Amino acid sequence: MKAVIFDLDGTLVHSAPDIHAAANVMLAKAGREPVTLDQVISFIGNGIEKLVERCLRATGGAPADMAPHYAEMNRAYAKDLTTLTRVFDGVRKALDAVDVPMALCTNKPEIPARALCDQLDLTRYFTVITGGDSTQAKKPDPLPLVHTALALGLSVEECLYVGDSVTDFRTARAAGMQFAFFTGGYQPTPVNGLAPEECFDSWNSVNLGQFYLA
Repeated sequence: MKAVIFDLDGTLVHSAPDIHAAANVMLAKAGREPVTLDQVISFIGNGIEKLVERCLRATGGAPADMAPHYAEMNRAYAKDLTTLTRVFDGVRKALDAVDVPMALCTNKPEIPARALCDQLDLTRYFTVITGGDSTQAKKPDPLPLVHTALALGLSVEECLYVGDSVTDFRTARAAGMQFAFFTGGYQPTPVNGLAPEECFDSWNSVNLGQFYLA
């Protein structure tokens, strides 16, 4: 293993409370009822646009013109990126133990992903940060993950991807990259095809090297 690439939301950080708060600001501006935290957690994983669309569909339907709602969500979220967000217990210890380059590959847009990492003192760990708008496709398309590996100067076979969702799992499989699944994240249902040996439930005891099959 020559590098480890991580998803962000639900994998390294519990960011759903701030995303939830921003979503309800957006919905209030649209004259809609609020959604619950559990609903928002189930909506996370496919990028901000999909999350906004799912929130609107859950509260009366998605309008034809989504642009104002995307903009309002981005404004609200940018104001409070880390007010309620926390790094999962054990993550810093696990990152400190990794002795190869590390990177992020997230569907969160690159600017807020970098800002969140700056505010939580995570940026120093990552050589590359790939956001949902850094390439022409989002996960589960393999392009962002392949792009991240190439930016590290490596092939996909030389990297391990760590995530918490079926989107992350499908991205790793599509890219041909080894995968480690954090079961304490935001995936609400079982992931078909995920092997038990690919899973871990605690950052405090994980050894990421065990998930890489040379």
